[in-house]
Amino acid sequence: MQRTKLILQPLYKFLSLLPFEIMQAGFMQRAVIVLFLLTPLCAIMGTLVVQLRMAFFSDAIAHSAFTGVALGLILGVDPRFSLIFFGMLIGIAIMRLRRKGDMAMDTTIGIIFSTSVALGLAILSAKKGLGRDLPGFLYGDILAIDDGEVVVAMILSLIVWVFLAFCYNNLLFISLHDRLARVVGIKVDALESVFAMVLALIVGFSIRAVGILLVTSLLVIPAAAARNVSGSTFSLVWIAVGLSLFASMAGLATSVFVDFAAGPAIILWSSGMFCVSICFKKN
Repeated sequence: MQRTKLILQPLYKFLSLLPFEIMQAGFMQRAVIVLFLLTPLCAIMGTLVVQLRMAFFSDAIAHSAFTGVALGLILGVDPRFSLIFFGMLIGIAIMRLRRKGDMAMDTTIGIIFSTSVALGLAILSAKKGLGRDLPGFLYGDILAIDDGEVVVAMILSLIVWVFLAFCYNNLLFISLHDRLARVVGIKVDALESVFAMVLALIVGFSIRAVGILLVTSLLVIPAAAARNVSGSTFSLVWIAVGLSLFASMAGLATSVFVDFAAGPAIILWSSGMFCVSICFKKN
């Protein structure tokens, strides 16, 4: 723990220099750092989610967290990690079942989604005491992030940025024409499976910030808003990043000064910007 504090101390000291009294509070400093790390990743991954029509996929992974949390509590494992691990398993299962069963993506997701949620609810109903730990995962609480989670967010960011640097263009190619991507030598199945696991990592960690019920919105809404006003893939990515950063900071400020939950505030700001983007939508 002491080593973690030493690593983060320069960042905390920098944020304390900002001309806002609230930035002297440790919980606010940690929230700002995590949001600056997390929301750009969600925005960029969200552009791929929108292009690949996988919004329902990310929703299935998010809701599988019910089961991941329940399994973690039963097995004595930290639920924050068990839900991420279980989400990755669900992502892989969806991809493999879709290929094996030769079914449409939404059909495959529907089967896995309902099964995983039913399993989680069955476990929670059998073990009555487990339900008391669920509200924190349902609604999220970015202001309760601790130093260890900040470090995890940094490591996750590094992993995802490396993945995007090497694979973003190929994934975009697949979203436009997967058969042609296979012809030119892209390993579509393997790349989609890796994408599913990386997406599960982001969704699992984002649950801590905005909760199970809203995490898909963190991915989809900024990307959809950017798609309305962008004229190229390059502008799509960076507009999505800009919108997500603005929404996260505005939502965090709203939660502090209006005594409003941070997760819903961030999503409402994103939704507001989406509504504005419709007015400027490119034909």
